[in-house]
Amino acid sequence: MKRQILMNQQGDEIQVAIVEDGRLAELLIERPDSSRSVGDIYLGRVQKVVEGLQAAFIDIGQEQDGFLHFSDVGTTGEDYRAMLDEDFEEEDEEEDESAENEPNGNVAVPPAAIKQGPRDNGNIAQTANKQETAIAQPERRQSYTQMIASKLKPNDSILVQVIKEPIGTKGSRLTSDITIAGRFIVLLPFGEGHIAVSKRIINRRERRRLKTIVRSMLPKDFGAIVRTVAEEQEEALLRTDMEILLNKWKQIEESVKTAKPPKLIFKDDTITASALRDFLTEDVTEVATNSPVIHREALNYVRWAAPEMEKKITLYKGRLPLFESYGIAKDVESIFSRKVWLKSGGYLIIEQTEAMVVIDVNSGRYAAKKEQEENSLRTNLEAAKEIARQLRMRDIGGIIVIDFIDLLDERNARKVYETMKAELKRDRAKSNVLPMSDFGIMQITRERIRPSLMQRMGDECPACGGTGVIQARQTTIHQIERWLRKYAWHTKRPFTKLDLLISPTILEPLRSQDMQPEWKWFLQHLLLVRIKVDDTLRSDDFRFFIRGTTQDITQEYSSL
Repeated sequence: MKRQILMNQQGDEIQVAIVEDGRLAELLIERPDSSRSVGDIYLGRVQKVVEGLQAAFIDIGQEQDGFLHFSDVGTTGEDYRAMLDEDFEEEDEEEDESAENEPNGNVAVPPAAIKQGPRDNGNIAQTANKQETAIAQPERRQSYTQMIASKLKPNDSILVQVIKEPIGTKGSRLTSDITIAGRFIVLLPFGEGHIAVSKRIINRRERRRLKTIVRSMLPKDFGAIVRTVAEEQEEALLRTDMEILLNKWKQIEESVKTAKPPKLIFKDDTITASALRDFLTEDVTEVATNSPVIHREALNYVRWAAPEMEKKITLYKGRLPLFESYGIAKDVESIFSRKVWLKSGGYLIIEQTEAMVVIDVNSGRYAAKKEQEENSLRTNLEAAKEIARQLRMRDIGGIIVIDFIDLLDERNARKVYETMKAELKRDRAKSNVLPMSDFGIMQITRERIRPSLMQRMGDECPACGGTGVIQARQTTIHQIERWLRKYAWHTKRPFTKLDLLISPTILEPLRSQDMQPEWKWFLQHLLLVRIKVDDTLRSDDFRFFIRGTTQDITQEYSSL
């Protein structure tokens, strides 16, 4: 597979495109008003602890408080032993590398490598004085919850890291298990000496070599995860990467000493540096940018991290825009389109809702042809590949429900399921797929660490509020007249002067009635209403004020 990394700068906006075989696979965007925060480390202040939710809300200076679940609260091995009143053997670390699958190197560390709560291993806790059963498993979980709740108190300071950006009304998801990602190594400052190696490094001798090197330079009580790109790398490069990470941690420690919460302590790498860190592998054939500053930054990075890649870094000077020159400009524009065409003539309809994303697969021109089962299978297989690509490209997360074309043969439905699973393996974000149901429905959950590209690049429609449908203007007029009836009935104050604010789109049908609305309402309710146009109001909205005041009385009488 041919892979390219394109870095396009337009004013204050930076776009990083990952291109696979000439097609856009992923798009990262950073703007001054929506900078990336995953990986950032804050000194936060505990606002409240909700034991029922097993979580705490942490003020880190953002609009909404961050969410810290008890399972993301780091605690030491001694704490666990004291809590469980038992000794347990430390397991040999299970090598894993979530750093390969999570953007910006935010590592989900294996339970054996970093403490994630008491182990459900069925052992019986024994006290020092009694040789009998001490705690049942549900009581252990309760003890864990109470232990964490007792550690976190309102107004306490706590060092936390962002693992998911704010989405909608939800604040950032936080963890106190700090990780700092490098090119070859992910440093775990509270790792208690555990070292894990990527599963993708399969040579046992190489795994042992890497562990030995990392262990020789790792400070006491620190942990580390060795990334896939470290395979066959010289020891000097690994030491340089470790020194950079340790210097970052030292700066964090120094900053914490004088900081007052809430305060940003550490900002993760820039979008260009993190893209090179996470995507620059042997299969990358070119890294192109139209910015001299980014070009220098990329050269400085690869000269120490991957000297053999230096010749692949190019400064684009063509007349056409960078993305257009590489043929992906249409792919970027298609992110806002709800309809995606397939080569077979079928198409997808992608609808974003509050709860989930719904994708409908349509056969298009194939519908009228013979061999319906074969054609439906062909369209569904093509759709599965394109859907997996669209999920990556648009960065769609959460629950995804796909309505495929009905298939009569269960073996064909299985083929679609296997194709979808295979395509999603190329995605860095974790996902779960369920087989197609009898109704042709497939359900997917995809890891969501930030709002989708459409949410970040677009604004909510002021007319429809994002629904795609606006209320009929006559319906709004009926609502205004019902409001006036309720107001007149409940106040019983004739000749009251009111100001009515409406959208310009409502004024035309309101004035086109047989009688002018002001006279009509006066004769019906003995109310003196003056109509004003407000460009900020939607067509389904209106406001009533007592004339001469700023008192908005709309809601007071709408709910009666």
